[in-house]
Amino acid sequence: MRSFIVDSFTDTPFKGNPAGVCLVDSHLSDERMLHIAQELNLSETAFLSTLESAGTFLVRYFSPKMEIPLCGHATLAAAKVIFSINKLNEVHFKNIQKLDLSARELDGQIVMEFPVYETRPTDAPPALLAALGIKAIKNSVYNEETKILLLEIADPKCCVLRDYPSSTKSQISLRTKIIKSTRGEPNGLRAVPLAT
Repeated sequence: MRSFIVDSFTDTPFKGNPAGVCLVDSHLSDERMLHIAQELNLSETAFLSTLESAGTFLVRYFSPKMEIPLCGHATLAAAKVIFSINKLNEVHFKNIQKLDLSARELDGQIVMEFPVYETRPTDAPPALLAALGIKAIKNSVYNEETKILLLEIADPKCCVLRDYPSSTKSQISLRTKIIKSTRGEPNGLRAVPLAT
């Protein structure tokens, strides 16, 4: 097995969002992948094994706590590794939900296509908002398939993790995505460019 740490969403070392990428050459148990993810101690680690189709890989994502079905920045990191090693310009990843996640290299950038999940409006847990220092949100939606809560916050400068009791930490889901709102953007959402 070969392993890498890749900083996603940046072109500057030690910036962006780091992810582990492991190129698996023999079967690993779920427990073994979890232990490797715990050892790397990054928010997610992508485990890739080749499938019969050229340029197609099975991908499984593990946080230090558990397996998750999908991770954008770990997929971006995995694509970067595959493009660097295999000299491909397009790759497909099949996740545990059997979704086809595609990525291609275009003009020095990585372009990814992901599925669109249905969401339903939901209330954000007050303890989560307090822990993140969020006083107001514009929107809060939840996806049942991925168990992810998406928050659109009113003030993009407010979101700072604060110290809070460890008993609160265990009650807060780590599966929250924060969408920062900025003025002048459609629907108040800021697009985050994918850098190499």
